[in-house]
Parts: sequence; structure tokens; C-alpha cells
Amino acid sequence: MENPKKDIGIGEAEKAIQKQLTIRAAVWDIPVAGGKGPAADGRVYADYEEVSRLMQEMEQYQVKKLDISGREKEGSCQDAYEKILCLLREQGIVEEQAVLVTADEKLSGYVYSLRQQYTDAGSGGEEIPHGMAAVFYEKDGYQKDAAADIIVQGFQETGIQFLDRIQKRRNGIPWNILYTKRACVRETALSDLDELYALYEGEGITDYTEPLFEREAEEAYTKDYIRCMYYYYGYGMWVVRERQTDRLIGRAGIGHREQGNEVLAELGYLIGKEYQNQGYAQEVCRAIVEYARDELEITQLHCFIHSRNAVSIHVAEKLGFTLCGDGSCPDGQEKMLHYSCSLSELSPGCLESKKE
Repeated sequence: MENPKKDIGIGEAEKAIQKQLTIRAAVWDIPVAGGKGPAADGRVYADYEEVSRLMQEMEQYQVKKLDISGREKEGSCQDAYEKILCLLREQGIVEEQAVLVTADEKLSGYVYSLRQQYTDAGSGGEEIPHGMAAVFYEKDGYQKDAAADIIVQGFQETGIQFLDRIQKRRNGIPWNILYTKRACVRETALSDLDELYALYEGEGITDYTEPLFEREAEEAYTKDYIRCMYYYYGYGMWVVRERQTDRLIGRAGIGHREQGNEVLAELGYLIGKEYQNQGYAQEVCRAIVEYARDELEITQLHCFIHSRNAVSIHVAEKLGFTLCGDGSCPDGQEKMLHYSCSLSELSPGCLESKKE
């Protein structure tokens, strides 16, 4: 889930959440009755307390709940969906701004199938499936091969930001991952490429990291990365933007590196020349390490750093990373140092205490 940092203040965190929400309505198609299980007629009842909490979040952030769980949905799924669209239009909401939460397998499948009809070309020429996102509620752990953007078995781990992210993914909108006092970390979009090329032209930026591909190849790589890495893992390398100006100032995130027979979770970071020596790398990476531990439940992170890259070594050590063995890790003709950090051993205040 999105993780506005506690150190930006409660009021400011609330504003940050509100600012990044693009969802405006959740169409609710699950009866809620005091936490009861399926009734004698086979209807599904979601957990009352969990749903009540979710509804309160929706109200807090002015996201409408359109409840169709008690209505007869006569006719085809197409007829039912047209009625849903009418309800949305009455509220001045288009389907791309809504999420359907349903226990009706057929309705979920119909809404999900519309992505084939609605695929469009984005500003960078990429294919963007859009329309209403579908969340299928699977009762009692009964495994169904339902077509949906996501299948849930309860609402304990969901919230308004969870629904917002499902809606964003359906419509090709990058996720905001976290905020720090000075920066916002979010997924990369094709619209970032111009600024990324400018970033990589900075003095010394490619001394210890690979340059970007030629434009056409980089666009193809970015499309694949969004579709594969972000969609299947929910993380990857992200862009770092200064909150005050919205300028792209760097990249940071979590990638994969094959090491022997293992695939390791690797922390990577790069800050533009103009913003170096101002604590941005440590501030952002500290937040990412916390996010990896608390939200992604990653237990071990690694860094592979060129032996001459003293600045990156300093950042890693301040974050609690330690050199593995002799640290030698040949990478082509270069000598890389292998650092690692056991996130399960970090106390909640450990990272904060390592501030410069």
C-alpha cells in the first residue's frame, strides 16, 4: 500500500494521499450483514467490520460508494453494467474513475473482458487498457478461476489506496509509492523519459551505472518493465521527484540480481548531480528500506557497488548494510562490492537513528 511517511506529519500525509487519488467511486456488489457467512439462499456476506472500516476510509477521502448489492440484476451482464454506468453518470463519474467490487463471477468476468475493447494508445504510443477495474470477492476461500484485475478473500488488507492502485493499474497510471519530507517516489512512466535522458547527461552519472538505451529501445524496455516488473512484483526501480517542484531528481528502488543460483533483491539508487551532497539518497533509500520491510515483507536487501564509488558505499553503510565476506563480486571487468542488510533485524527506529 502507499506509504506516506510518518515524518511528514499526519495532516501533510493526509493531503498527500488525497492529492494522489484518482478513484472517485467504488461500485459495491457484496451484501454486508454483521460478519455472517453465506446465507441459506447462497448469497455472500462480507465481513462487517472490515467493510465498515473500508467505507469509512472512502468517506474520509470523498470516494463514493454505489451499493448495488441489494438490487436485482435482471438480464445479461451487459444490461447490469449499463445500469452501473447510469448510476455513475448521475454522480458525474466516468467508468475509468471507478472500481467494481463484486462476488458475481460472471459480472466480474464481463467487466474485466472490456479491457480488450477499451485498449487505447497512450501519449507515448503504449497500449493502455482502460475502463472500470474489477475486484472479485472470493468467499470462504473457495478457489474460482474468476476473471478480474485482482481476487481478494477478505478486506482486512485492503483500503482506499488499495482500490485506487487497482484502478490506476487498469488505466495505465503510475503508482505513487511513498513520500519523504522532500521527495515523492513513484513508478516510472514513458512521460518521464525526457527528464531521465537529461538526468543521465549529468556529469559523472554514468561512471558507475549503465547509460540509457537509444530512444526507441529505451521506450520498448520501459513498456516491458512496466508490464512485467511492476505488474507482477509490485516494485522495481522508480523515479524520485522533488515534492516542492515536481522535478525528476533521480531514480531509486528494488530490482533483481542473479547471484549464483539465487535471485537477490537489490537496492539501487542514483541522484542527479545538481542534487547530490544534500542527503537525498539517504533520505529516499531509508524510506525504501522501510517500505521493503513493512509493506513488501522483504527480509534481505543487497547492494552491489563499484569499489571506487565512495559516495554510494557511504550511503549503504549509513543505512545499515554491511560488506559480505571479502566483498569481491566480479562484474565483467569491474570489481563490485557486495553489501547486504537483514531487514528483520532492523528495529523500527534503527533507520531513523542513522540519519546524517
